[in-house]
Amino acid sequence: MNTESLGIVRSLRDEAEQQLNRSRMQSHELTEKSPEELVHELQVHQIELETQAEELRRAQIALEESRDKYLDLYDFAPLGYLTLSDKALIEEVNLTGATLLGIERSKLINTRFRKFIAPEYFEAWDKYFLNVLDRGQKQSCPLVIMRSDGSTFPARLESIRISGKNNEDPTVRMAISDITYIRLAENALRISNKKLTLLSSITRHDIVNNLTVLTGSLELALNNIKKPELLITHINRAQKAAGTIQRQIDFTRVYDQIGVNAPVWQDCRALVENAVTQIALGKIVLKNDLPAGTKVFADPMFIKVFYNLIDNAVRYGGKITTIRFSAEEHGSVHVLVGEDDGDGVIAEDKERIFTRGFGKNTGLGLALARDILDITGITIRETGKPGKGARFEMTVPKGGYRFGEEQGHP
Repeated sequence: MNTESLGIVRSLRDEAEQQLNRSRMQSHELTEKSPEELVHELQVHQIELETQAEELRRAQIALEESRDKYLDLYDFAPLGYLTLSDKALIEEVNLTGATLLGIERSKLINTRFRKFIAPEYFEAWDKYFLNVLDRGQKQSCPLVIMRSDGSTFPARLESIRISGKNNEDPTVRMAISDITYIRLAENALRISNKKLTLLSSITRHDIVNNLTVLTGSLELALNNIKKPELLITHINRAQKAAGTIQRQIDFTRVYDQIGVNAPVWQDCRALVENAVTQIALGKIVLKNDLPAGTKVFADPMFIKVFYNLIDNAVRYGGKITTIRFSAEEHGSVHVLVGEDDGDGVIAEDKERIFTRGFGKNTGLGLALARDILDITGITIRETGKPGKGARFEMTVPKGGYRFGEEQGHP
């Protein structure tokens, strides 16, 4: 045994002897006390022990409550949280993460995360994960996640490497967020900017043309001021041109609002109920058969679509008696239907009715409706039979509709 070891042994022996001496002194002190004093000492010690036990119990309850709060925050956070091994195997996952991946949490443990990456993003995922392991700093990456049922959604990954303790392998902590609605909003903004630019040039051209007609008619009216018939003709033409300009200005005022605000989820049934209050139906009956709580992701001006469809039916429906709105499902898409029992639309006009300038009024209503819908990828077409009524079908893309409060979004 070397000198250092002998020193340690002696030190331990000295400490043991000191503890033994203290114990003997305490025993000696106790033997000198009366039975009453000993009972008092025992009662004091008992109270001290009970107090300490109560403090320990409170501390344990506080720790359990803190743990439960943490688990609730972890499991029900709006993001999916996962812990991956350095081989990209799932070690831990919260409930949100399991829901996003579409599989029970218990079945995810030790599953390779790459299994949930859309095949076309395999290379991007491999490169991303290696960067996280190599750099040790938080890394972000947009990818497409594929659920267990084969459906996909765009996601953003936020990951960071956690170094292992005692030479253990490192792990990776990762957060997954579903960015489907961010992508929809980005696409809507891009489309709306394009439309507003186009509108500006077209409207400027149309107004200039009508101003030419207006000024020309006024000049001819002045030149024929002593000829009542010609004077009235030119004044009427000027008034018509002025009215057209006014309608175009009113239209641009409405159109300017398209795309200004981000698309939102809107209750279709409530929009129809609101829109119909703005139109005089006369004897026409409106049936709103849209299911309560059916929501569509659309531009805030979505109500104008229903308004224009109702207004169009009232103006051009002829023998119309009923207007009806309903919903249908065709495969993976949702279809909103607006139909009537009026004269319908002839075959050659089914597409022309959506072009600017077509029609007897402003020629802008259905064109405006199509442009509002197009902001979030909703298409509209007329599929009715001439003589039996008009039928407008609005096809909402997958992910752009929901029933009630499903999916956890507002």
